[in-house]
Amino acid sequence: MDIQAQKIELIQMLLSTTKPNIIKKIKAVFEEANVNAVINSSMTVAQLEKEIEEAEADIKAGRTYSTTQVKAHFKN
Repeated sequence: MDIQAQKIELIQMLLSTTKPNIIKKIKAVFEEANVNAVINSSMTVAQLEKEIEEAEADIKAGRTYSTTQVKAHFKN
């Protein structure tokens, strides 16, 4: 079974459960993996649009890093 099929199966199981403890456990797994950082973002649409505009301006101004530079940064 590929990853997409597994996701769909998991979603179906989650939607059909009526047991709060299962939902709590699944949420805890995601929180432990720090997946909730994106899910629980309190960023508004306006803030997101502003960040996108700033990122596009940085790209146009040449304020970017190559893949090699990023990898080197995180190796240290």
